[in-house]
Amino acid sequence: MRSDSFPLQTKMTPRLRRWLGIMAYLVLFSYPLIQADRLYRDDIWRSFHGEMGWVSNGRPLASFVMACLNGGPRLADLAPLPLWLGLATLAAAILAWRERLKEFDPGTAWLAMLILVIQPFFLQNLSYHFDALPMALSLAGAILAAAWALHPRPDCCWQARFRWLCGGGALLASLLLYQPAANVFFVLLAWHALLTIAQFGRPDWARHGTAFAIGVLALFIAKLVADWLVRGSYSVAHAAMVPWAQLPSHLVEQNWRFWRYAMRQLDTPIFWLFLGCAGVGTVLLIVETARHRRWPALIPLLVVMACLPLGGLGFIGALADPIWRPRIMIGFGALYAGSLFCVLRGLQQIHGLQRPAVPQRVRERRRIRWPGGNAIWLSRGITLLALATPLTLSFAYGNAQRQQSLFADHVASTLIDDLTTQPEARPLVIDGTLPYTRTTRNAIAVHPIVGELIFPYLSGDYWWGYQDLYRRGLPATFAFTDDMGLRHRFEAHCLSLPPLSRRAWYTLYRFESHYVVALDGDCHRALTATELPVDD
Repeated sequence: MRSDSFPLQTKMTPRLRRWLGIMAYLVLFSYPLIQADRLYRDDIWRSFHGEMGWVSNGRPLASFVMACLNGGPRLADLAPLPLWLGLATLAAAILAWRERLKEFDPGTAWLAMLILVIQPFFLQNLSYHFDALPMALSLAGAILAAAWALHPRPDCCWQARFRWLCGGGALLASLLLYQPAANVFFVLLAWHALLTIAQFGRPDWARHGTAFAIGVLALFIAKLVADWLVRGSYSVAHAAMVPWAQLPSHLVEQNWRFWRYAMRQLDTPIFWLFLGCAGVGTVLLIVETARHRRWPALIPLLVVMACLPLGGLGFIGALADPIWRPRIMIGFGALYAGSLFCVLRGLQQIHGLQRPAVPQRVRERRRIRWPGGNAIWLSRGITLLALATPLTLSFAYGNAQRQQSLFADHVASTLIDDLTTQPEARPLVIDGTLPYTRTTRNAIAVHPIVGELIFPYLSGDYWWGYQDLYRRGLPATFAFTDDMGLRHRFEAHCLSLPPLSRRAWYTLYRFESHYVVALDGDCHRALTATELPVDD
């Protein structure tokens, strides 16, 4: 009797192979963030107190997800498990969205959708230990909402029969996990409408109109929930909408500010690749639509194209005072991914065109070369460039984050020793900001957005610096003081004060019954290697 050497061997499906390939790439992309191993902004407070605090920000599902993962309301630092779970869900969501794109391109142009995750502005979302999973699930929910809401009816799958319910539910979940990620739904909907018009010569009013109505309804419900849950002066101030009379001008102002900010922060290769894909993709869509000679179809095409630049901020631009951080600009990834998809699709269409019949003798004499043969190589080159540039940014950011973390840990530990050896405890004031390390400054010179992502927590301008000192063991009797008048008086008299301790990176004083830590300026009279100019 013949025995099988591998009785448990099973055949791997193409979908599973694609998912494993995406996961391998995303794990490589996220490795520098894991290696940095630094608590990021709100992580410091959550690791210190073990509490969530998302419900008061209008994000109840974020608290629910993390409570399920931790087995209760108390938070433990499980990194990198939440990040990997979020990336696994995003890989599955991208494959679901690929099914909607197959009608436009059955080839490999869908790889452009990886930009949704690896785009520069989403790096901040993935940097959190505790918040990475809710933010990743929110983006996955927005992608799945577009995939399900735009599901065609003929095959009678459950997503098709109940697409309004599935799409709306996924988008509402996305909004209750992290609001800015829901912008991706509307941008993907716009790209799907543009591709439909370009390929078929007419818009699918029923499918796209229903999906848009679902999105607006989900926004309305989420707004009601947020108004009910949001608490605290900080959250309320940043959740307030601008008056309706000022909305048009405010949207223009906010989006103009966003694009100026984005162009300053993007790396040079990413900037030119995005700009080129946006321009070429727009031309390709217009030319393809014009081929059908259905000129009325150009009107909705141009209208949707004119609205696309609003997708960088989306409905966040309607807020009177949005939190101006990279993590809210997730919509940019959908704009970049859609532009890249259009370019790759156009190149593969050129490659698939039938080669014209030219006699061999004429072809040899005139040396006629068919451009379609080079189109596929150009498509592969652009794909490789688009997927490789985020890797360099991720590794530069992760390594700079780690170097800055080691440096800040050393300075904070030394400062705690100096404070706790003083005769008595007094309120604490931090004046100035701990400088960047040379490694961090070099990374910022190459990748400007790294300067927005890395925060020198030991600073008088950031509340997290004080929290980090308390987390490391500084007694609470050294209470945080944010008295700007006291700081100004100290800066005016510091040169006449005797320092209690003078270190390479700070000088410690006693002033008006407070301990003041001077990190820069005239009050800290030390020139260190990090403060010297970078060699060019």
